[in-house]
Amino acid sequence: MKKLYSTFLMICLLCSSIQASQPYYIGELGSAWEFPSDHLPVAATFGNVHIASWNILNKNYLFHINENTQGLRDSAIMRDHQPIDSTSLTLRERIVLQQILEMISHPTHPRSLIALEETHPDVLNALKEELPGNWAIATPPGQPQSQDIYLYNKEIFEIVAVDAAKYTPDNYKTIFSLTLREKATGETFRFIQSHIPGGPVDSPVAVAKYAKEAMRQFDPSLTIALMGDMNQSPAVIEKALAGAAKEAGLPFQPYAHLPIAYPSHVNTRLEASWIDNFFVYSPRINVQATNEPSELSSAVAPAVTVLQAATLHQELSGSSAP
Repeated sequence: MKKLYSTFLMICLLCSSIQASQPYYIGELGSAWEFPSDHLPVAATFGNVHIASWNILNKNYLFHINENTQGLRDSAIMRDHQPIDSTSLTLRERIVLQQILEMISHPTHPRSLIALEETHPDVLNALKEELPGNWAIATPPGQPQSQDIYLYNKEIFEIVAVDAAKYTPDNYKTIFSLTLREKATGETFRFIQSHIPGGPVDSPVAVAKYAKEAMRQFDPSLTIALMGDMNQSPAVIEKALAGAAKEAGLPFQPYAHLPIAYPSHVNTRLEASWIDNFFVYSPRINVQATNEPSELSSAVAPAVTVLQAATLHQELSGSSAP
C-alpha cells in the first residue's frame, strides 16, 4: 500500500496543476473514513515557514454528513460525535485538537501558522486553553459569528495588521486577512483566508467577491497567500482571479496556483476533490507545496491512502460514477 501511495503522488506531481486537480469518483467510503472531517488539511512552506489550512467541520453542520450525500454517514465523523467530558467537546473535536497540536509540534515541519475554517466556539475555547503559551489566536475584527480563525507562533511572527471584509451585510462569513512580519528575516506575509459561501453550486458571486478583494489587497512588496475552503476547483478560482485582475487594471494576474498532490475533500458526488486551495504571490521567497501528508499529522496520510484505494477499487471492479 505504501508503494502504491508513493506512485500516486509521483503521478500527480507530473501532471499540470489544473489537470491534477480534477475530481475523481470514489463511491461511498462509509466506515473506511477514519478522519474527523470531510476535509483534509493542506499545507505549504514559504522559505523556512511552514503553514497549513484546514476546514475542521463545525459540529452544527453534521446533519449534512448524516444525510449521507457524501457517503460518510458511517464514518468516524459520526461515530465519534459523542460527548466525552464536561467541556461540551465531542470525541471527534478532541481528535481535531490533537491533530492541530501535532501540526504545530511536528518534528521536521512544525507549522508556524494554521488557518482554520468552521471552528465551533467549543473548539475555539479549547484552543485558548490548550495552545502553547507562545501561540496566539486571531479572529476577524467585529465579526463574532465568524468561524474562520488563524493560529500563529508569536516567536516566529509579530502582527502587523488584521482585516475582514464581509461578503454581504447579513452573511457571517468573511474574507479574513492577517499581515505578519517574520522576526528572523523581517519578511512580511499577508495571509488571506476564507470559507467562500454558497457551496460548489451557488458560490460564483462569492468567488468573484473573494477575487476582487484579493486584488484590492495585492501589494507587490509582500508575500501573499490566498487560502481556505474555496468551494470551487483551482480552475474556477484562477478564472475569477484573472477577471478581477483585469477589472483592477493590473498588468497581470499575480497569484499562482500552488498545486497539492492529494485531494482535500469528499464531495456530494461521492468524489475526491480539490477545493481547499493555495494561490500565492512571492517576490523573493521560495514557496513549496506540502505534498507528503506525513509532514502534517499522523492521520492525514492514512486518509489520503483511503481515497486512492477507493478509486483503484472502482477501476478494478469496473464500476464508475452513477
